[in-house]
Amino acid sequence: MKNYNPRDYWEKCLSKRFELSGVGHAGFSEYYNKWLYKAKIRTLKKALLSQQIDIHDKIVCDVGCGTGFFIDFYRLQGAQDIVGVDITSISIRNLKLKYSEYHFIKEDVSSSSLVSKINRKFDILNVFDILYHIKENKAFRRAIANISNLTKNKGVIFISDLCGSKSIDVAEHVEFRSRKIYEITLEENGIEIIAICPLYYLLNRSIFGMIKLVGLREIGISLDNLFAPIYYCLDGIFLSSKSNKNNLNLIVAKKVKP
Repeated sequence: MKNYNPRDYWEKCLSKRFELSGVGHAGFSEYYNKWLYKAKIRTLKKALLSQQIDIHDKIVCDVGCGTGFFIDFYRLQGAQDIVGVDITSISIRNLKLKYSEYHFIKEDVSSSSLVSKINRKFDILNVFDILYHIKENKAFRRAIANISNLTKNKGVIFISDLCGSKSIDVAEHVEFRSRKIYEITLEENGIEIIAICPLYYLLNRSIFGMIKLVGLREIGISLDNLFAPIYYCLDGIFLSSKSNKNNLNLIVAKKVKP
């Protein structure tokens, strides 16, 4: 992938597949991605429960709303109002048709005009699988500043990233940032991390697909797709007793300073 342009990249992905595999893990099937997103909800629910956060009557902003997966979740949990933000035209167009009761805005989370376009603050900012697709550090810092400016005092922010001991540049469209970078950047914007919850252990990575023998890798990926519900169940066991340093985590943060 040369000259990565986030808007063009995601417009192309969603135009090709307006489904979870278009915004999730492109290396796996739609069936696999449904279990992957089920795992996201499992961890999100645990975080909500452990932090005693009640979604009912809350105002939510879903940053990177994509196919509307989290719109459905927050709607079913009784959110008072939801605003969706996405960088693509196809997402905003389709979600406006599907959820006419909510407001959707086409904008980049790092845009200098985002806050003025939305012009309101939220109890919950949902930022799953977005920030690690921002490669430029300046854009990353602007995105965090925007998130802070959109969050009410004592509001909660959910961010997914590796959040490990060091930053890792994985691909031209992916850079996982370290916990230290998150702590510093969030603190600069009046936000503190209150919990880090593991999202996956076996999911979100190739298991059988790691076989490099000619002709067997495709079979391995097919097996991974088939075994997704098993990985999901095993993750529930593995992640109940320990954190995960080698896969994505859910960062739970709170706005502590206006």
